[in-house]
Amino acid sequence: MVKPGTPTCEVSVEGAWVAMTVDEAQARHRDALKRCPACFGRLMIQGGYTAVRRASPSHFRVHDGCPLIPRHYKGAPSRHPAAIS
Repeated sequence: MVKPGTPTCEVSVEGAWVAMTVDEAQARHRDALKRCPACFGRLMIQGGYTAVRRASPSHFRVHDGCPLIPRHYKGAPSRHPAAIS
């Protein structure tokens, strides 16, 4: 079960997009393509390579239409300009 506030992403597994936590994606699908569940922009996972796991998703290219990037979000959700389908 996913805890509230746990970061998630979608991972390309055998040609299908599968939603999972960032920790699970990093542990089980480290080299797979990952995308944001809100805007479908490409993600990378940062951190989590130490004894204390602190993996977090980060967009390759930030844009102002993703509500999961509060620092840059302008209030109107939109698809990422370089969205992965």
